[in-house]
Amino acid sequence: MRRRFIALALAAVAAASLTACGGPMSPDELKRSIETLESTAAEGQLLAGDVADDRTKATFVRVHSRDLGDVVVHEAEKLNDAEADDSEVVSAKTDAIDLADRIDTALGQLQVAPGSESDARTAAKALGRLSADAGKLAEGL
Repeated sequence: MRRRFIALALAAVAAASLTACGGPMSPDELKRSIETLESTAAEGQLLAGDVADDRTKATFVRVHSRDLGDVVVHEAEKLNDAEADDSEVVSAKTDAIDLADRIDTALGQLQVAPGSESDARTAAKALGRLSADAGKLAEGL
């Protein structure tokens, strides 16, 4: 009896998760995803600023930049997998995926060279611009 209950519960959870997925991406969903990219880039900019000012440990920078990169990659995967019917959403989704790739690249600089103050300054500038670009993209939705 217990196994049957567990099997039914798992089937219900699987069915619920499948019904929540699919369908075209709404502008609000896309906006939330882009805002996640915006805030992650801004946090990366702060981290890069600390590296540029020699105010943090290499181990922390590696771990935190990796975590931030994971967030960005996850958002890019979600965006890539999402369907979009509206031409405005399709265009913004493509731009958001490109932004995610560039944010991940800048965060990767920090992860690879966590002690390089010059690389960190470059990454901080790039992440600041990318955060602003994501903010503008989100506002347009």
